[in-house]
Amino acid sequence: MKEVGSIDYLIGSLTVLPWAIVIWKAYKPKKGWPEVLGILLALFFGWLSTDLILRLHPILWPETDFMPKKKISLLSQTAHLAFIQAGITEETFKIFFIMILSFVLGYDKKTKTFSPNVVLFGSFVAMGFSFIENTHYIAREPDEKKLDLFFARTVHSSNIHLLINLCFSMFLLKSNAKLDSASKRLYIGFGFVLAVMQHGVVDFLLIPGSTIGLWIATSLFVGIWVWVVNDWRELVDIKKDFLITINKSEVVE
Repeated sequence: MKEVGSIDYLIGSLTVLPWAIVIWKAYKPKKGWPEVLGILLALFFGWLSTDLILRLHPILWPETDFMPKKKISLLSQTAHLAFIQAGITEETFKIFFIMILSFVLGYDKKTKTFSPNVVLFGSFVAMGFSFIENTHYIAREPDEKKLDLFFARTVHSSNIHLLINLCFSMFLLKSNAKLDSASKRLYIGFGFVLAVMQHGVVDFLLIPGSTIGLWIATSLFVGIWVWVVNDWRELVDIKKDFLITINKSEVVE
C-alpha cells in the first residue's frame, strides 16, 4: 500500500473543512471550551474508527478489495461491500463513539434527555472518519488524479458520512420524547438500522461507478439534507433557544 504523505493529509483535511464550517456556523456554539472539547474528541474518535477498520479489514476480509471482483456475482459482491463491509462495519464504529460522547457530554441524567450538542458529536465523528478515509483514497491515486478525487470525496463521501450521522443524532434528540427506557432504546436502535441502510444503499449505487447510480445516490442525499434541515430547525434551534431562555430566567431569579 502506498505511503500516505503530508500533501495527502492536507488534501484529505480540505475534503471535510467546508462541512465543518457549515455545522459550526449552523450550530453557533455559545458555551465555549466544553463544546470545543467535544468536537476535538469527536474528531479523534472519527480517526480512531477509521484506523480500527483499516486494521481489521485484512483480518475480517483477507481476500477482498475496495472494488468488487468479478467472480461469482458482481451484484452479491457489491451488496457485501456496500451493506456489510461499509454499512454495518463503519456505522457500528462511528455510532459506538457517538453514543459514548453523547452520554458523557450531552446527556442529562436527571431528565434522561440528550442535549442538542449531540449533533456536534455526530457531525464531527463523521468528519474525523471521512478525513482519514479520504486521505487514504487520495494517497493511492497518481498526482494528476488527486484533484478529481478531492472533489468527488468532498461532494459525495464526506457529505454522506455527515448526513448519515446527523440523522442518527436527530434520532437521539427525538428519543427524548419517549417516556420509557425501552421505547428510547428501541428508537435509538432504529436510528442505527437506518444509518446502516442509508450507507448501504448509497454505496450500492456508487460502487459500480454508473452514471445513473451516481444521480440516484445524489438525489437520495439531497432528500436526506432536506430531512436533516427540517429536524435541525425543530430539534436543535428551537431547543437551544428554549434552554437559553430557561438559563436566563434562572440567573434573574
